[in-house]
Amino acid sequence: MADTQAIRCTMLEPDIALLTFDVPDKVANTLSSTVLKELSDHLDLLQGREDLAGLILASGKPGMFIAGADLREFVAFLELPADETSKLSSEGQALFRRLSQCPFVTVAAIDGICVGGGSEMVSWCDRRLMTTDSKTQFGFPEVKLGLIPGWGGTVRGPRLVGLSNALELITSGDSIDPETAVVTGWCDDVVPVEKLLPAAVSMIRDDQQTGRYLSDRERWEQPLQPNETELGFLGVTASAWIRQQTKGHYPAPMVALELMAETAMLDIESACQQESVQLANLFGSPINAALLNVFFLQDRVKKDT
Repeated sequence: MADTQAIRCTMLEPDIALLTFDVPDKVANTLSSTVLKELSDHLDLLQGREDLAGLILASGKPGMFIAGADLREFVAFLELPADETSKLSSEGQALFRRLSQCPFVTVAAIDGICVGGGSEMVSWCDRRLMTTDSKTQFGFPEVKLGLIPGWGGTVRGPRLVGLSNALELITSGDSIDPETAVVTGWCDDVVPVEKLLPAAVSMIRDDQQTGRYLSDRERWEQPLQPNETELGFLGVTASAWIRQQTKGHYPAPMVALELMAETAMLDIESACQQESVQLANLFGSPINAALLNVFFLQDRVKKDT
């Protein structure tokens, strides 16, 4: 097991495991390479068990689920060749996709900020619950750093919530509140903080009884079949909105739009492969490096004040 102990595994009930993300000595949980390795190790152990009904992912930090990837690690990777970046993306996709293939129900119990890689990870779970806490939010801010989601977000999103809802959230880079997440399909239910884990257990019991998670898994593995008119309309309206927002200076939202429009009708493996390639094309570009620099400067200003 990785020695960071950023993820604790406990048994909530005899047949329900709980993975609690709590990166030591940090205000926020981020998905560094060591944390991802730890998640992989936990899944290796859990997937080998035959006595589990479900797995719940939660955070040990109130008001903070997962703030995405470790951006300081990103800076260290900026010089990597494109094929290496693409490989890292593929490895992340494969790890998160395991959550949609476990021999038990997987539920993300989200309290607080869940963005970027955190949102990608929970999108691969069977179910998502969010709390009514005012800090709870969900989003994909990657385009604001000159990137696109690279751990399966552009692939799983459209299959989960439909192409239109996925395009709107991913190309804007904005976050949504729990109520909006339920309406648009990113989340299954919203509950008070104190009822989060009991609600997750109840959801697992319900899915085990009905088997609905299995039919949902099958459906979400399939390519979408939007008609040409719908696709054309979406493309025109979304690209016009993006051009208005970016004035043509930032390529990432348009890359995300074109990628999702093209890959929604492909099998998951091919779609993930294309996502990795497009991420590698953007990663380390002058725009990406400049936007990362701006992010760190703003972060420092926040801490200084």
